[in-house]
Amino acid sequence: LRYLSLEDAGDHLIAHGRLKDLLRRVSCFGINLVRLDIRQESDKHGDVMDAITNHLGLGQYSTWTEQTKLQWLTNELTSKRPLLGRGKFEPPPMVQEVLDTFKVIAEVGSEPFGAYIISMTREASDVLEVHLLQQEAGCKKHLRVAPLFETKEDLMAAPATMLLLYQNEWYKRHFTTVGTEHQEVMLGYSDSAKDAGRLSSVWELYKAQEELVKISAERKIPINLFHGRGGSVGRGGGPQYLAILSQPAGSINGKLRVTIQGEVIDSYFGTVQACELTFERYSTAILKATLTPPAQARSEFREVMQRLSEAGCEKYKKMVYGTENFVDYFRSMTPEQELKLLNFGSRPSKRGQAGGIETLRAIPWMFAWTQCRLHLPVWMGVGTALKAEIDAGNLAVLQQMYAEWPFFQSTVELVESVLAKVDVKLARLNEKWLVSTDLLHIGEAVFAEIDVTMDCIRKVTGREELTSNNPVIKRLYDLRRPMTDPVR
Repeated sequence: LRYLSLEDAGDHLIAHGRLKDLLRRVSCFGINLVRLDIRQESDKHGDVMDAITNHLGLGQYSTWTEQTKLQWLTNELTSKRPLLGRGKFEPPPMVQEVLDTFKVIAEVGSEPFGAYIISMTREASDVLEVHLLQQEAGCKKHLRVAPLFETKEDLMAAPATMLLLYQNEWYKRHFTTVGTEHQEVMLGYSDSAKDAGRLSSVWELYKAQEELVKISAERKIPINLFHGRGGSVGRGGGPQYLAILSQPAGSINGKLRVTIQGEVIDSYFGTVQACELTFERYSTAILKATLTPPAQARSEFREVMQRLSEAGCEKYKKMVYGTENFVDYFRSMTPEQELKLLNFGSRPSKRGQAGGIETLRAIPWMFAWTQCRLHLPVWMGVGTALKAEIDAGNLAVLQQMYAEWPFFQSTVELVESVLAKVDVKLARLNEKWLVSTDLLHIGEAVFAEIDVTMDCIRKVTGREELTSNNPVIKRLYDLRRPMTDPVR
């Protein structure tokens, strides 16, 4: 109105100055400029549903079968009556906090928000719970709900979980009734790698994307895969151009959503030049992956990769979760206990007070190993898996996979780049000062796996010197070491 008023009054100079620039920005980006996602763990929603069903006299929601949950949630979503009614409901504080979040969404409206992300999604009911809570809070337009599949088991079950949702009578209609234009699925790189090791993590992510794209296409539901990559290679990070081009065909269809973590956001967007370069890399890779998608991997390659995944996962779990006193070695060797005292994280270092590595979040897990220059989560199990294939006479096949399959090339080169950062001499010095003698046998097994991994990576790539094919990275590492070594 002010713009039109100025135009009518003949104040064209003012109308076409900063005011018009502001109107254009609002038209392009909205009043809020950047939309914020809401994120909560599935267990928290389960606690809310327990409180509600107990209040209604229906029993303990968490003890129901998945089929019973889906049926009850569907009935409530299609019902016109409120779930709680006007009865007095006094839930525990943590349950009330979750309910208050939905009240804020309803009061503010959907415009400032993006997706509602459900961490640790395990079942289809996890998604319907969030829609029911949005409905109960009075949200006029539901936020799109993005399940986040994080562990190896959840990634393997992701296609079946989404298929259950696509077959649900309410969910099939919700794309038009609640204003959701597409299905968003978030894929967790950090926790799957911490849970099962890198080889198994990247392979399950690859297969999950293939199946998710397939079942969505069959039901003509647009899908957008949201990659929850961390900053470091151990959490799914690394050169984005290569990572995008190594995704399965059809998973990048002209668009991509990916997280940029705090520890690398400055290097990606800290200056105008860095920002332009980052967007140029993303745009180029997305266009190339869309216009010339990679060919389907040969069945022989997939069979080898499946064996590598299984062998790598077995070795990783045997070392990390099956080795007696490994937690003690980890806490002696790394500053994990001190990291949790640093008050700069957006979330607690653990998902619970009890437990060891299984409850530790992926960020301190990876960061702790980085500090002692071992980077164990990236390569543990990789050497054993590759050696098994090489000993079976499949070195030529591995070399062919590296030359022809972008996914495998990316996987190998990211491991190679991290191995180039490993400093065994410094790590052994740390061990000498910090680890008790009764735990040193664990260290010997760890260092033996490093040697095996480096040897096998060299055989697969055909390069005697790690990262010698990438002079930029090699020069960066060589420049950085003299400055960082004294700090270690």
